[in-house]
Amino acid sequence: MSIVPRRIVFRWTSAPSLASIILLIASTVFVEAFFADYSLARGLEYKSLGLDTYVEIPYLYLPFVGALAVMLSSWMYMARGRAVIQAKPGLPLPPTILPVRMFEAVFILSAILAGSLYLPYVLGSNWMLNSLYATAASFPALKGLVTWFYSGASTMMGLKPIWKYALSNSLSCMFVVATAFVVARRPTRRARPR
Repeated sequence: MSIVPRRIVFRWTSAPSLASIILLIASTVFVEAFFADYSLARGLEYKSLGLDTYVEIPYLYLPFVGALAVMLSSWMYMARGRAVIQAKPGLPLPPTILPVRMFEAVFILSAILAGSLYLPYVLGSNWMLNSLYATAASFPALKGLVTWFYSGASTMMGLKPIWKYALSNSLSCMFVVATAFVVARRPTRRARPR
């Protein structure tokens, strides 16, 4: 029998779908809230937009809405793309494949969001730069690379906190979308004929 691409039929309101959506929303809010707190500790001002006498929206939390929208749409795209599997026609598909792939998408997207938000700050920290210069002192061949990296890191760390906050959120959302596109479009492995 030949192996053909088959789409797993699923409902967005099933228990695994809702559980993975709740986990995705919780992880996104946690990562973004921790990043906002980190940015506030590093000089970002807390300002709010007054819509009414009683309603104020902090500017700091506006990227949460965008990050949630990007994460949910990327998760939906990945879940749809990963629902196509190679299987023999006529045989029933295992029911655990799609929930595993949904949770896989949650963990991949959450890791990309957290990594792309925090990695520039870790790489630009004084601790990392001191470690790089100590490594360059031990290996002189790396001195040009360390100097190039330090010039880029000092430029980024010299930006105003509001620009760092906005750029970090925008770039991390772009990385999430690119990852969702690449993972969902990943070519499936073809079975070898026997």
